[in-house]
Amino acid sequence: MMKKIVAAALLSVAVAAPVYAAAGSSYVGISLGNGAPNVTPVTGVALSKKSSFIFGGLVGYQYNRNMAVEAQYTGVGKVSDVNGKSVKADALSLTLVGLLPVYDKVDLLGKIGVASVKSTASGVGTVAGASRVGLTYGIGAQYTVTRELAVRLMWDRYAVSVNNAAGKTNSNANVVTAAAIYNF
Repeated sequence: MMKKIVAAALLSVAVAAPVYAAAGSSYVGISLGNGAPNVTPVTGVALSKKSSFIFGGLVGYQYNRNMAVEAQYTGVGKVSDVNGKSVKADALSLTLVGLLPVYDKVDLLGKIGVASVKSTASGVGTVAGASRVGLTYGIGAQYTVTRELAVRLMWDRYAVSVNNAAGKTNSNANVVTAAAIYNF
């Protein structure tokens, strides 16, 4: 049920943002980065890789100089053990973004919201993928290159989980991204 609510909220933001463009500004972006879920494919087995290259996309609406709302899809990362078993996670989020101007074209960013994270497991073993809806938050900085283009560096935290023989195990993931933002 919560997944449907999050999906409906994200779709509403994506559809409604252009309608209100006269009052504020809409934007889209793509991001690349590094994600590191804090999970293990098999308990007690050493990890061979703890982070991975991720990509994502976002759509947002900036209401005024200091506040925006954003919907984002992003990879959260992948971990692998020495036996080739792995867990990969992806997130869909809706966040409120605060912008604090610190210099002519530089803003500090803080964001908080809700994310639905789905993990998938590959290889044989006792670990299976799971879904988790939880709090997401992040901090970063944005540089406005031109009126239409900005670049952003962000650190975000997501709630992740996996299913194993003991039940559902909850954990967190750290994601660092660089993004290009196009303002309409």
